[in-house]
Parts: sequence; C-alpha cells; structure tokens
Amino acid sequence: MRNFTTYRDSVTGYEIRQYTQGQERNTKLYFTTENFTTDDRYFFFNQQIPSGLKNEVYQGTGDLYKAEVESGELKLVAGSEYSGFAMDRFENYGVMTKGNVVCRYECDSDKIIELGALPAGGHITGHLTTSKSGMIVCSYKQKNCIYALVTLDPQTGKSEVVYQSDYNLGHAQVCPTDENTIFFIHETGGDALQRMWLFDVTTSTARPYYVESEGDWITHEVWTADGENIVFMKLPSYLMMGTKDGQNFRIITKEDQLLHPGVSRDSKWLCADRIGYLGVESPNLVYLVNGETGNSLVLANTDTPRSGADHLHPSFNRKGDMILFNRPFDNGSTQVCLIDLNQVERP
Repeated sequence: MRNFTTYRDSVTGYEIRQYTQGQERNTKLYFTTENFTTDDRYFFFNQQIPSGLKNEVYQGTGDLYKAEVESGELKLVAGSEYSGFAMDRFENYGVMTKGNVVCRYECDSDKIIELGALPAGGHITGHLTTSKSGMIVCSYKQKNCIYALVTLDPQTGKSEVVYQSDYNLGHAQVCPTDENTIFFIHETGGDALQRMWLFDVTTSTARPYYVESEGDWITHEVWTADGENIVFMKLPSYLMMGTKDGQNFRIITKEDQLLHPGVSRDSKWLCADRIGYLGVESPNLVYLVNGETGNSLVLANTDTPRSGADHLHPSFNRKGDMILFNRPFDNGSTQVCLIDLNQVERP
C-alpha cells in the first residue's frame, strides 16, 4: 500500500508524488544538505505550524520525520526540541542539536547519540555541516551576541570557536572533503557588499570568495559533493560555479529569478527554483539544468510561497534520478513532493 498521492503537474504534465498532507508546514531539508539516506530509501523533512510572518525563513526546526520513498510511510525520528538537522554526504548518519548539545542520528537504527556541546548560551544560525573526516561545523551566535564559526570534534566531544565576527554569519558549510576549509556568508537578509567568504582553519584567515563589484547581488550557495566547486546565484539571472580556491568561475546558465541550486553528486546536473523574490514577481517553478550545456527544463509549478520558509528548495537524491521539493499552497500549507526524472527527456 502506498501512502502518498500522485498528481499531474498543471504546467508540465509530469507525474508528481506528494508525501504529506494537512494544514501544517511540511518542508524538506535545506538545499545545502543531502536530503536522502545513502541508499536513497528514505528522505527527511520537518513539520511545524507556520507563524504567519511574511519574513519567516527556513530554520530547520519542528518535528523531524523520515519518509520511505517507495511506500510513503512516515516515521517521527526526533521531536521539535532538536534542530539544525543535516545529513552527512558520505556515511548514513545525520547531526543535529538539542539546545547546545550536538547529537548524531543513526539512520539504520534511529538511535540518537550525544557527541558534545557547543558554547553555552548561544544558538546555531543554520544547519550543522560535516566533513568527510567527521568534523562538525556550524555558524553560531554566542551568548554575548558575537557571531562565530564553531567546530566540534566527534571523537573528543570538544567544540572550538575558530572565527568571530560582528557580522551575522550564516550558510556555514565545511568543505565536504576538507575540514580546514569553511564557507560562510555575511547574512543581511538581502544584498551584501561582500557576501561569500572562505575561512582557512589552519591559518585562521578569512578571505572573500568571488570578490563582488558594486551592484553585484550574490546568493544561495552550495558545495559540490566532491568539495571541488561551489555553486551559487548571481541575480537576476546567472547560475554560476566556482572552483574551491575561488580563482575560476563560469556561468552555467542564464534564466531570470533562478534561486536555491541543488547539485547532483556527479555535478553533471543541477536543479533550482524560480520564485518571486524581494518585490520581483515570477511564476513559481522547479527547473532541471544540464551542467555542461546550460540547457534547462521546467519540471513543476507551485502556488506562491508565503515566506522564505516555504520556498521550493529542490534537491537531488543520491543517485540523481529524483528531485525532492516543497510545494506551497495558497491556503498556507506546504507539502513535500518528489518527481521521478526517469519520465523526463533531459535537456
């Protein structure tokens, strides 16, 4: 018995699976983390009651569920006291916080294991991230309101503040294959004079990544799985990729209002959403993009998100033949949906 519904997208005609129902906000994990277990059997999502605020953004809070892809069976794996959940890119586990305590979630057994603690009195400003070595990294607002990058060694349970700033640090992502390279941004809630930065743990130095010129608007960044490149958006129309060292950049495709890029593990395919953003109206669409040719294809459409917490945030599964996305509705609910790319003639 399948516990999901299917529908035909009203724009593309593709078959879409919808795994959640109800008036709650059901949202997949953020586009900057893996959303599926290593065998692609399950994906994860959060369920919460929307606050109704227009400026809400994704926080990775609410009850954490896992859904079996083939059956649609849902299972609650962690309550709302946990937050910041993210999957490891290489092994079958995730990490999250309970207060300032960092925990490891074992996908095979559903066990939650406490690893250590972040500095007391503060809170994370995005989801946790892991490197292949196991090192855990996050951006953090300390008790004294100074922002920081914090590492936690799961072997010792000890955390360390490795960088501090008066700027609101967000989107912190340790390089998947190099624990000494941390990507982060200056989070303004909009544009920034210099948004993207790299921090070298070994030398304790931060430097700009993609040095911005007057009028540049950069946003929505994610590492490729091999740690060799970073994909990001240059508004209003460029989907771009840069090398790890920030020395070489290229435009992948040009399409108005593309945001929130997801990258297949082999970096050959990308997905993104197109939404109205900061006063610019747009249809709400999920795209598939050929990373080599830049050719793109619309896969699905949705109603207009009421806030940043309801954005579509598409992501590939590990195999790269499915895309998971959020489907906001005009009634204020958001549901988790999936499209099987085997029905699609790729661009």
